Amino acid sequence: MARKTPPVARQVVEPVLQSNAFLKGRLIDFDTGSAQLEEQHKTWLRQKINIARTNSMYRIRLVGYASKLGDETKNETLSYNRMDNVLKFLQSIDNHAMDRVETFRAVGEAGYQAKESDDSPDWRAVEVHIFIGDIPPPPPPPNVKPVPRKVEPLPGGERFTKWEIASPGGVFVAEIVGGGFNIFIIKNTKLNEQRAYIQPILGVGASLSLSGLKAAWNIVQQIITGAQYSAPSFTAVTTSIPVTWEEMEACLVRVSSAGAGIVKGPAIAIITFTAAGVWQYGPSGTPLKLPGGVLFQFTSTGVNWQLGAGASVALGPIVRVDG
Repeated sequence: MARKTPPVARQVVEPVLQSNAFLKGRLIDFDTGSAQLEEQHKTWLRQKINIARTNSMYRIRLVGYASKLGDETKNETLSYNRMDNVLKFLQSIDNHAMDRVETFRAVGEAGYQAKESDDSPDWRAVEVHIFIGDIPPPPPPPNVKPVPRKVEPLPGGERFTKWEIASPGGVFVAEIVGGGFNIFIIKNTKLNEQRAYIQPILGVGASLSLSGLKAAWNIVQQIITGAQYSAPSFTAVTTSIPVTWEEMEACLVRVSSAGAGIVKGPAIAIITFTAAGVWQYGPSGTPLKLPGGVLFQFTSTGVNWQLGAGASVALGPIVRVDG
């Protein structure tokens, strides 16, 4: 298929985001409105993941972007799909790549300032940072005293570290819509408030849209309602940084199941919540929205965690269904 915009000569450039990653680059010039990888992107990703896979401790940070052209919400989705295609390509080379994701953040068009008609190839992009070994914090500036933190509150309202999660399992509905969903109930222990969510999934790392579950929506409501009123077993968790309800709901959730194929009956899953973006104080005390990283991880027993044919990992956002 012909491109909508002419390609630029160099489609892999130096990253905009700073990090101490061993391997890093910015994949630019995705075609306008497209999440398809260019050949230069694939060549660079293939070279770097083949280096990283020799070290079992590597970690991946992905940040997706879109230009200003078009609708803001669609651009956020487009930036997510671009990251998703990068991760799927890495997974096709090393089947551990998905478990190595440390940050998965869709910025959309919010990453830069320009006219609404701007379609810069530099911002039709995905940043890829691959860390080898543990991810150390950046070193403090030499001979500089820390600046006292400002007292102005972080945006978004009250923040919390103590939560409880119930994960009664999931449902496979391939005969209806070709996918399924995992179920989560999140409780804020301080406010004594709980909310119910599903994680639509379809195979390894793919996400099934909520509209795709219309045929199963009655099933979804019955299961969620039943789970909430049957005193589900909650696991207490503590987030690595304080977050708001909205930041918790924006998390990317990874469910790693034990076993293979479509599991029927009880199963064990390792569940990881990774924050897409969390307001934090910067070095000067100024509030900044930064990638939050892994908030917490826990092990749960449930039903039908294995929801994709041959899949052992589901990765995607959660969608609230009770509000």
